[in-house]
Amino acid sequence: MKLLSTIALLLLSAIFFVSCQKELNWDLSAQSQGTLKADSTTNECLPIVVQGTYIVDSALGSTNYIDVQVDVTTVGIYQITSDTINGVSFYGSGTFGNTGINTVRLMGSGIPTASGLTTFIISYLNNNSTCSVDVEILPAATNPNAVFILGGAGATCTGFALAGSYMQSMPLTSGNTVSVNVSVTSAGVYSLTTPIVNGVSFSATGSLSTSSTGVTLIGSGTPTTAGTFNYLVSGGGTSCTFSVTFDAMTPPATFTLGGSPSGCTGFTLLGNYDVGVAMNSSNTATIDVNVTNGGSYSISSVAANGVTFAATGVFTTTGPQQVTLYASGTPTAAGSFDYNISNGSQSCTLTVTYTGAATDFITCDMNGVFTTFNIGASAGLSNTAGYPILSIDGNSFSLGSDPSINIQIGNINGGSINPSTYDVNQLAVGFLVSCDYFDPGSTNFTMASDPANQNQNPGFTVTVTSMSGSRCVGTFSGVVKDPGGNPITITNGIFNVPF
Repeated sequence: MKLLSTIALLLLSAIFFVSCQKELNWDLSAQSQGTLKADSTTNECLPIVVQGTYIVDSALGSTNYIDVQVDVTTVGIYQITSDTINGVSFYGSGTFGNTGINTVRLMGSGIPTASGLTTFIISYLNNNSTCSVDVEILPAATNPNAVFILGGAGATCTGFALAGSYMQSMPLTSGNTVSVNVSVTSAGVYSLTTPIVNGVSFSATGSLSTSSTGVTLIGSGTPTTAGTFNYLVSGGGTSCTFSVTFDAMTPPATFTLGGSPSGCTGFTLLGNYDVGVAMNSSNTATIDVNVTNGGSYSISSVAANGVTFAATGVFTTTGPQQVTLYASGTPTAAGSFDYNISNGSQSCTLTVTYTGAATDFITCDMNGVFTTFNIGASAGLSNTAGYPILSIDGNSFSLGSDPSINIQIGNINGGSINPSTYDVNQLAVGFLVSCDYFDPGSTNFTMASDPANQNQNPGFTVTVTSMSGSRCVGTFSGVVKDPGGNPITITNGIFNVPF
């Protein structure tokens, strides 16, 4: 009631102010107008940032929020809220001082009551504008927190590496990243975030193993001012500071898009494009451009299938060259989709094919090559060794033949294996972890817990996110080696298999 009374007073004040000050063209105390940015087909909020870890029976805090974008047509006050689903809701309010695209942070509150993918409807009050956001809520049994220390805690972050272009009024993309060191003593999930400074913030979530040495935060927002600004990154009860210098706005470049107005030339697509899997900084599209006059540039696409591509930066040289666009969003359907890439005056087209997720699957990148083990993909629990062992198995082409993969987690203390993060350096707490990959020639590349070496780095990590009576879901990554010590690096491993 207090909030409603305050809003009513603000609205009455706005009406009185406008009636007495007819000469003003805008009024920040009036109600803003605009629309939430959303996919025209699915009505999914775009672009969307879902930050924080959501766990059943764990109260949401300052790291749990959603960032949405609003196309503002009239400046003024705003309220944006979600419905309350599964014990959770999101809310943000404030004042839009500029028309055009504005980013709004909606803080989460509540205590999740059930695990699974939860869809929230985001509403821009008094504007009849809505869009939807999906949030994954983890089971209560999930190990909620990794124990770690940020490198340089209490002072300047160590291992600091900045990627991307940073310029006044230039929106950040998923290519704008910051890497910092971490020292992990206990595996689990993590969440790192910074406050919004100069219109920009950085964040990261995921899982850490005891062999993890660094994390990468992704930037979002649009810098409002040139200069150097400090960012305090916090998570796990620790914090450190890094600085970002934003250049003054540079006059726009003059350039043409290769292939305009037809297919983009020089087109190269990197990353995996699977239904329901969120895009990240590995999902990129490279195209040709020809620069006549150097300067700042902004290239973007309209949304298709829940995904957009964008690139910003500065051309420092003229002539033919290439630009890398970064994808954002989550694809909603399988098939091929066209993207109209535009620099504001020209456009060209690129096509992206999305793969439908298999019902039962084990997939990963092996030395950067996307590989599937979906034939016979399954999980099993056994006590024949005298303690429980969870096995996850699959083949690439035919059942019982190589290439194949086998991942195992054993609890030598007995009891059970629950959703959590496990790695090869956890013998002290009773867990054995192994991964065996057999290549097409049946050469065994392996990594396993070693009693004589509990500091294997790089090691191997498996995160079981959910287990039921019929299905096992999770992720895996690390390095496996053949008998000669030749390594294969496994990244982006995911499994969703039946028991």
